[in-house]
Amino acid sequence: MLVKIKKLLYITYLKEPTYDLLEGLLDIKKIGLEEIILMSESLPQGLKEKLSEHGINLKRDEGSGPLIPRILDLANKENASFIVAHLNREKRRIFRGSTARNLIKNTRFPLLLIHENGEEGSFSTKGLFDNIILAINWSDSTQRTLLYIIGVKSLVGLIDAVYVLSEKPTVKDIKQIRDRVEEIREICLEEKIDAESHIYAGKTPEEILLAAKDYNASLIAMGYDSKGIFKEITSGSVCYQVAEESPVPVLIIP
Repeated sequence: MLVKIKKLLYITYLKEPTYDLLEGLLDIKKIGLEEIILMSESLPQGLKEKLSEHGINLKRDEGSGPLIPRILDLANKENASFIVAHLNREKRRIFRGSTARNLIKNTRFPLLLIHENGEEGSFSTKGLFDNIILAINWSDSTQRTLLYIIGVKSLVGLIDAVYVLSEKPTVKDIKQIRDRVEEIREICLEEKIDAESHIYAGKTPEEILLAAKDYNASLIAMGYDSKGIFKEITSGSVCYQVAEESPVPVLIIP
């Protein structure tokens, strides 16, 4: 099923946002983008007119209150299709959690996290979906992420599906894993999406980030499924670490 992204909620509280990344997201207009709701401290001169030239309406939210509830309330109120959060990279907070972690944990909307690296021009959202690392396991969240990527396939260039072995497998395990990873690739090819499959071994967050470097990724896509404390500690922690440390944007599908 094709995905339509009609409304995009864009959050940034950087001191001096340039909005170049926002302009790079205009490719989403191919799949229905009509309006961007901007949550920021200022509205840069000329941005509204520039987006209007592309047929996209821009409005700014001037509400107040705690950041995470405000974001989620606004997304619900506006019936947003997608949340984009362009954030400063934060030191990990063990108890309260970072903004990125709290967004991942609480959102029901697809979430694109972009961290400011402090390096001008270190990446761009232009061609955001050109080279995707699809982090896979055998969970429902992986299935939802794959279906979402297929749903926006008109934007997608190449998918590198990556499975990480975190424990020493038997020979039989390796064969089964190879077959299942290859199935993901074949599904993509059937949908006319170029795809490759890879198996890494090691600590899952570190290997996903390594794969993103190895294959010059423009985006990491992964699912998140929080169901109880055990899930939060295992799959949740992988998602948080990748999202907080990735040098490229990370797409989270809840």
